[in-house]
Amino acid sequence: MVIQRQSAFNCPVKLAQPALAVTVLYTAVRPTLGALRRAASLARDLGASIRILNVRAVPYPLPLENPPTDREVLARNIRTLADGQAITTHIEICYGRDIVDSLLESLSPNSIVLIGVRRSWWPSRELRWAKKLTQCGHHVIVVG
Repeated sequence: MVIQRQSAFNCPVKLAQPALAVTVLYTAVRPTLGALRRAASLARDLGASIRILNVRAVPYPLPLENPPTDREVLARNIRTLADGQAITTHIEICYGRDIVDSLLESLSPNSIVLIGVRRSWWPSRELRWAKKLTQCGHHVIVVG
């Protein structure tokens, strides 16, 4: 049984987690699908579960308790990506003022994180996130 509570960044924090979870950071549909495929094979080899994490920034004029997007609609959209997975998959949606701070708050130390990116000539925000997470001691795999 998984019990959730709210943290300072309005992110659900699991009190009872599996021994190992592979975290897939939701960025967009196509890149996340690629990361989810890679995470499925990695989780199968490690005997881990998959955690899809969607971090949303809430502008300062709005309160964190009343974000501009509906959590249930987001979860339903993400759930369609995870359908058909043979591996246990959890979906978490976090709201915070800063995406990187919320990411760091919601990850346990030394987490395995997969980030799907679109290839381009310019460094993307996802690559900046990957660099910051790596600097903070997480194991990041960029898929794309």
